[in-house]
Amino acid sequence: MLLSLAGIMTPFSPALSAPDEVSWAPVEIPTEGPSGNWVLARNSDVRHLTVAADGALYAYAAPSGTSRTLFKSEDEGHSWFSTGNVTDEIVDIAADPEDGDTVCYATSSRVYKSSDGGISFTELPPNPGGAGSNNITITAIDIARRAGHHIIAAGTRDADSSQYGGIYLLDDEAPSPAWTNTGLGSYDVYSLTLSPNFTDDEVITAAVSDEAGSYVAYNYGSPGDWNTVELLDTASASFTITGAADPGLTADFSAPYPLFIGVAGGDGGIYEVDESHAQRLSGIDADIISLDLAGGAGTPRLVAGERDSGGVWYSSDGGASWDTAAKAPSGDGPTHVVIAEDFLSNGRAYAATSGHESAVSVTSDGGATWNQTGLIDTTMSTILDLAPSPEYHRDETLFLLTWGGEHSLWRSLNGGSDWERVFVSSLPGVDILSLVSLSPGYGDGSRVVFLAGAGNGSPALWKSSDNGQHFHYRGDAPGNIDAWAVVNDDTLFLAGYDGASGLIYLTTNGGQSYTAGTEVGSNPLYSIALSPDYGSDETILAGNTNGWVYRSTNRGVSFAPLPADAALPPLNGSVAVALDTDTAYAASDTPGQGIYRFSTGESTDWEEIASPAGARFGQLVVSAEGALYAANLKGDGGLERCLNPGATAPDFETVNQWLEAGATLNKLRLGDGRLWAIDTTNVSLVTLVDSLAAPVTLSSPDDRERGVGTLRGDSVRNVELDWEVLSGATKYEWRLNDDDDLDEASVLFEGSTGASAKELPDLAPATRYYWRVRASEPLLSRWSEVWSFTTAEAGEVKAPELVSPEDGASGVDVRPGFQWRAVAEAEGYELVVSSEDSGHDPVILKTDDYCLSDTDWECNISLEYDTAYYWKVRAVTPAGRSDWSKLATFTTIPEPVSPPGEVASPGTPVPPEAAESPPKSPPPALSNTPTWTEYALGALITSLVTLSVVVVLLLRKLRRRPP
Repeated sequence: MLLSLAGIMTPFSPALSAPDEVSWAPVEIPTEGPSGNWVLARNSDVRHLTVAADGALYAYAAPSGTSRTLFKSEDEGHSWFSTGNVTDEIVDIAADPEDGDTVCYATSSRVYKSSDGGISFTELPPNPGGAGSNNITITAIDIARRAGHHIIAAGTRDADSSQYGGIYLLDDEAPSPAWTNTGLGSYDVYSLTLSPNFTDDEVITAAVSDEAGSYVAYNYGSPGDWNTVELLDTASASFTITGAADPGLTADFSAPYPLFIGVAGGDGGIYEVDESHAQRLSGIDADIISLDLAGGAGTPRLVAGERDSGGVWYSSDGGASWDTAAKAPSGDGPTHVVIAEDFLSNGRAYAATSGHESAVSVTSDGGATWNQTGLIDTTMSTILDLAPSPEYHRDETLFLLTWGGEHSLWRSLNGGSDWERVFVSSLPGVDILSLVSLSPGYGDGSRVVFLAGAGNGSPALWKSSDNGQHFHYRGDAPGNIDAWAVVNDDTLFLAGYDGASGLIYLTTNGGQSYTAGTEVGSNPLYSIALSPDYGSDETILAGNTNGWVYRSTNRGVSFAPLPADAALPPLNGSVAVALDTDTAYAASDTPGQGIYRFSTGESTDWEEIASPAGARFGQLVVSAEGALYAANLKGDGGLERCLNPGATAPDFETVNQWLEAGATLNKLRLGDGRLWAIDTTNVSLVTLVDSLAAPVTLSSPDDRERGVGTLRGDSVRNVELDWEVLSGATKYEWRLNDDDDLDEASVLFEGSTGASAKELPDLAPATRYYWRVRASEPLLSRWSEVWSFTTAEAGEVKAPELVSPEDGASGVDVRPGFQWRAVAEAEGYELVVSSEDSGHDPVILKTDDYCLSDTDWECNISLEYDTAYYWKVRAVTPAGRSDWSKLATFTTIPEPVSPPGEVASPGTPVPPEAAESPPKSPPPALSNTPTWTEYALGALITSLVTLSVVVVLLLRKLRRRPP
């Protein structure tokens, strides 16, 4: 209760606007280094990807800018951090399959263990099997449990001819831990795995070689008791492996069950192996360096990574058939793959690659398509284009196209908090990516994304119907795509240039075929805009690079200059265009050129409506409400904004709040009430919610209300204008006049205030006044509607204003308290309460001799439960009665559930006059002494009432506080 009372006493303060409201705010984009959570990591070369029992990922990487080499992710690979202060070159990483805190890594000669999730590491006894000398190196490690202890296995290889490594076990919790030789014999070890049931079966499996052949070796817990099965190539010949995946064992593995292993060397490929036989699976013709699986024996699902490329193979039928990833991880081999614990239900797996564009990639469809999430070997030197979702407030989806050695398309599904690279120009058949756009129907059962660029040496278009997960090459485009306009999921206009003419092509099947191309002037085209009513008027506007504007009203079949009789270009340079229903807008990237408009049916030439000093405009956009926005390519130029571009004298404002120094805005986009732009100077993405593009909503006096104010002598006082708070506004401008001309030069009263109310000076009686309000800071809003009211006059009595129960209230007690505002000179008030909105058959009628003397009345009869009632009040003064107040309605509480044997009833309503009479017999007294509970309840009610009064007074005082 004390916390509740403290909350009631919290002082009122105006609501603050959101950080990205009415001012530019940066959007998180993929960045490099620890400050960017290592999403970008030049020269990352990621290897030995491992997933821990708690889902954390570990990997070896060597990105520029740090000497640390062990990295960890706790959010499915979206962000990474170096851990354990490790600077070693790591040859393998292993995690406890049951304990997320236990992880080990190995160098060529030593093994280190962490028991705190990689925060710190302890060196285990050094040099298993003599590793670190005589050309003996550690090649693989694994962890399991036996009798509650951690058992670490280390495999070694001896590079000398006819010299061999082995497999060694360590119980690091033994009194004197030491590496124990398992007696493998004359074999070098390339990979190993401890059984998932090692506690019970103590099975060790390994890929080994004796320098003449390659084998899978089994041990069942007895030193020296090894069984080997030879792997033969496609010609049934022996070969020597040069690398191998860790043997893949199903979760229910036991001795009779086969395992799967991928190898590099010979013919490569994947083998299914049991204790006596190895079968090379068909369909795979690549060296395989990693493999992981999920499911039980029979038909497990498998994912495998190639050694020499970023290629990934996957099988859903236990290896009987294989597919290659349609969109592989970026980067080169070796490709290390691991699956998530819930792979069988969500298809999630991870891959790590090395070399050019190396990264950690993720799949959510079992291995068919891969997106990069972290440790990506790329940079972001330029942001080329962006495409926000038309329903961003609902899905927070953004696409970003960048350049940094390769072209990358990024996707965020949470407003920039996390990014995935969904397409990259390093993929086969992709050369350049230059434009990205979403279908206007995106979000309404559609997830269509278009990409323009070049592939296989020719202009190209790609289309995705699943939000960028898969992109399908649509064939060669008719020419380089300089600009475009997307109509729907399948219809696009593309602008190109053939060396002599600007051309616009139309496709209605998503790029499978195009029209021949319509000539549009003799210069390359710079911009295309569709009419907001394109479906009915088929109007298209195009601007070129030489000051011309062209218009088509027949779906692009033909274009004509605008105006049609223009002999010279109406503007200079590259022209950005935008279309409202009846008005065309154009602006140039040439310094000193302004913003122009051309009104259909009215204009004969382009009219300049704004000319900011030195401005250069790259894009224009028009909102559905008619607001015009123009991105200024001049440094620190910001955005030009106009809410009334069709007015005789439009009001333009520069919006550059919170932009970085020197910011240059480009690629302006508008959707879902939000503006987006690229700051090309600072290589950043910024957004702005223009909440002030909406008009102010007026509250009181009600439109056309009469009898407003209190008549004192020859003037009317106590008139207050009220309006709703407009989100983001810090100051308002108001105007009042005695006619409906509210232009600045003619108004009687005007001013500004930081509150959402204004008490007016004395007004003339019996006069009709007109008023409106708009936000004035930090930006202008649209003017509100024009409302009017008429002030009080002699002999006229203002109707009371109802307070409680509020109109539309529900859950009102069956004995409610009625309250209304006082009317000057009133001697009493008449109250009518009825269950009919007509006021007929009232259940309470306080009129004439029964009128009330105060502005509130506690009902002394019980109304019906769960019933709607209507009520109204009028004032009685020496001059007569006022009009009735507005009719308000409320609904009483539902009937309470009575204990068995009792019947709850609100009682029988009595005639209004009888309600004043005392009851014939008072109820029997239960006690003459109030209980402790009654004292406490009374004190609590008194405190709450007092606090409520204080809060109301504070709110009224703060609300009417002058600016």
